[in-house]
Amino acid sequence: MKPQTAPAQTAARMQWMDFLRGIAVLLVVILHANSQIIAGASVEWWSDVNRHLTPFRMPLLMFMSGMLLHRSLAKPLPLYIWGKVAAILWPLLVWMFIYGFLINGGVGVPNDLLGLLVTGDYLWFLMALLLCYSAAMIFKPLMAYIPHGYSWGFLGLFLAMITTYVSTDAVHGGLLGSTFWYGAFFFLGAWAGRLIQRWVRTHWLLMLPLLLLTAYLAHMGYDDRSLRVGSFAAAGISVLGIAVLLWLAPRLPRGGLVRFIEWCGRSSIVVYVAHFPVIIALRDNVFRHTDLETGLQVVLMTTITMLITVLFVWLRPWTPWLYVIPGQARVAQKLR
Repeated sequence: MKPQTAPAQTAARMQWMDFLRGIAVLLVVILHANSQIIAGASVEWWSDVNRHLTPFRMPLLMFMSGMLLHRSLAKPLPLYIWGKVAAILWPLLVWMFIYGFLINGGVGVPNDLLGLLVTGDYLWFLMALLLCYSAAMIFKPLMAYIPHGYSWGFLGLFLAMITTYVSTDAVHGGLLGSTFWYGAFFFLGAWAGRLIQRWVRTHWLLMLPLLLLTAYLAHMGYDDRSLRVGSFAAAGISVLGIAVLLWLAPRLPRGGLVRFIEWCGRSSIVVYVAHFPVIIALRDNVFRHTDLETGLQVVLMTTITMLITVLFVWLRPWTPWLYVIPGQARVAQKLR
């Protein structure tokens, strides 16, 4: 068997990274589809599943974004900044307008415009990501002065953010709290990015007990929120779960379902920004006027939302302005 060439190795790596991004963002869709049913009702068993997934869903999404930070920081600073404006700030503003002025509460100025602008509502992830990329610029000069050691600063920042969140209430709640907690995993991903290829070659005899331990701890967290978010133990469980997923993903047979999830992962920005307006529109204009049993509502809400969101992904080549600032063909091409 011939050894893989560098492009082939890169393609294989991107495939499993796309798969993990896809899994994380699709789980966000399923979570919201269950939590936004009329009158706050939900399906109990699916709420239980989501509790088990809480330590891994958003930390994984942030971690995967951070893994690409080295590549971004290698660009000239103006290009680095403009890339984030074009590919993160732009869709944030576009979908904040679509959601706030056209979907949430109907057409018109939203009742809590200031709250939408400050917190981002469901778009908080993009706001937190922008803050993380902004903070990451302090590492740009270190790349030249400490080329082989600057990445340890990412690990230090991860530990500092988690410690700050756990030890003080000053950064709890809202966008600030989400950035300190989930954004910490962005910097963990930046630190771990260059170590991943070694990690995925770990022998399965080591991974099996880690997998069992992760499942056990996730189950313990069902009744204990401190094991899901906001504590050193919760952070450790999230890290353990991410490590197991990183090992598993490259080993999955690339059948139809895996390739579909990879496809969604390559357009994770589309899935993330489009799904929630679809859910709210369905809730207020369709399901509010039905007498369907709650479980059936959740199934239909999830199924229809997935189908419409996948349609947005399919339409992306014809609607690039929804996700990248117009005129930035190079940025749009890299995001496909």
